[in-house]
Amino acid sequence: MEPTPNGLYGAPPPENPSTNGDYRPRPTTPDNITVVKSGVVQTKDEMARREENSWDPVVRVYNRRWVMLLLFCLVSMSNAFQWIQYSVVSNVVKDFYDVSQMAVDWFSMVYMLTYIPLILPGTWLLDHSGLRLIGVLAASLNCAGAWLKYTGARPDLFPVAMGGQAVAAVAQVFILGMPAHVAATWFGAEQVSTACAIGVFGNQFGVAIGFVIPPLIVKPHEDDEVVEKGMKTMFLITALVTTFLLILILLFYKERPPRPPSRAQLEGQREKEGKSFLDSIWALTTNFNFVLLLISYGINVGSYYAIGTLLNQIVLSEYPDAEVEVGIIGLTLVLSGIMGSVVTGLWLDKTRIYRGTCITVYILSLTGMALFTGSMSLNQLWIVGAVAAFLGFFMTGYLPLGFEFAAELTYPESEGTSSGLLNASAQAFGIPFTILVGMVISNQGALYGNLILTGSLFIGSIITACIKADLRRQRAERNESTVEDSKEAETPDNPNRGITEEPAVVTKDERKHEAEYDKLNNDGSETGGENSGSSGHPNESCVELDVKVLQRQIPNEEDE
Repeated sequence: MEPTPNGLYGAPPPENPSTNGDYRPRPTTPDNITVVKSGVVQTKDEMARREENSWDPVVRVYNRRWVMLLLFCLVSMSNAFQWIQYSVVSNVVKDFYDVSQMAVDWFSMVYMLTYIPLILPGTWLLDHSGLRLIGVLAASLNCAGAWLKYTGARPDLFPVAMGGQAVAAVAQVFILGMPAHVAATWFGAEQVSTACAIGVFGNQFGVAIGFVIPPLIVKPHEDDEVVEKGMKTMFLITALVTTFLLILILLFYKERPPRPPSRAQLEGQREKEGKSFLDSIWALTTNFNFVLLLISYGINVGSYYAIGTLLNQIVLSEYPDAEVEVGIIGLTLVLSGIMGSVVTGLWLDKTRIYRGTCITVYILSLTGMALFTGSMSLNQLWIVGAVAAFLGFFMTGYLPLGFEFAAELTYPESEGTSSGLLNASAQAFGIPFTILVGMVISNQGALYGNLILTGSLFIGSIITACIKADLRRQRAERNESTVEDSKEAETPDNPNRGITEEPAVVTKDERKHEAEYDKLNNDGSETGGENSGSSGHPNESCVELDVKVLQRQIPNEEDE
């Protein structure tokens, strides 16, 4: 039996004009061959073990991702509502509990204070336990805090009310860092920024409701029993809603999809294997661009927290007896911010322009704060509301933008870790901003307090302009490193050019044998033509080559 053109005994392969007579075989992969996968040399057995302990390498998105995002948004919304519900009626709360204004402000600042020491253990738990455990913890603490505040809605139970607010503040530790993590875990590359923006939207919508509902239920009154009835009504509704959300989380919330939604998520998951949490923290804190973003984000969002906490004092200092109008202005501030979050998320998904968008949004936030400061002295509340809408659109729009920019700058580190540090920075700036501006408003007036925030945003704009666009996640998504490794093979003479996935490791002997194989092909084509050998092809001597050449895994374009 004569050898076939491919050097093996058996039927010759069908004619394929695209090969120009070069009948290169499609060999099988030998057992335990060493291959390169994601830049790591592995044997087939090692690869099999890794696949058993990790996600399926096939990328896929699932419809249930929207359910997961919705559940997270609802829990985040209820927690944000609890953050602001005291501050927006601070004058009523102050008289009801017979405490100082600073004591009432701590209902808001306890959220910021609690977050700072707990963010590192909370982030570690998120990275090591997954989204489901974090979701259950957040919903449980959120529910417990609401019931404690319902119990503390009496003039003599101020410590109980503050304790309930502190428990809800602990829930916030698990919630604030999750939007980017939920988006990266469940959504593909073309939707991740939008999903993150929607996650932030849930939190901001809760703040919006918190500005509107409390002034409608809890109104100023000389009789404490009337005020107590309004507070109990508000807290009972909150407790029932959070209990219902806890049940939904327990029943339907999942940790992650069966398969990763994007190549970047898959590769990032592999690169983080064996990496400690402290290594991740060190990598983030030594990333200069991320440190700059950490500072600028803290200034921007810390200023937003101060405005939200002190809005009642800022407006009432210039417009007495305008409690309901304060709620409407706060609602306008947050609703426009929700639109800003969604718009910036869609813009990032479409353009992937992170640095330019950050600088633009930051400068417009600075402009909005300056206009807000000037509008307070015009004696026109509708102008204050209109300017608040402009300010909220860009200041709140920066929230998802900061999360996504951080994820790009710090890839492959966990999105939960980077966003957690961003939120810690926001809380660290928010506490002194709130205390300082509150004191200035009480002693000097709202104008000087607003000027402090305006100056801070000016400094933040300069810092933002110094950040370089080191978009690591995008490079991983394009798989540029694999493309670079395969450039040498992308030649017109290579029938497998452009194949970049899992190339085989080739030894020096195999390269030598392949060169001899190609030389025989070329020599035979020049001398024998169509009449060379009984098989019609000059490759009969190929049977003398080492069989390892024929066993090399050479990808075929038809497999892609």
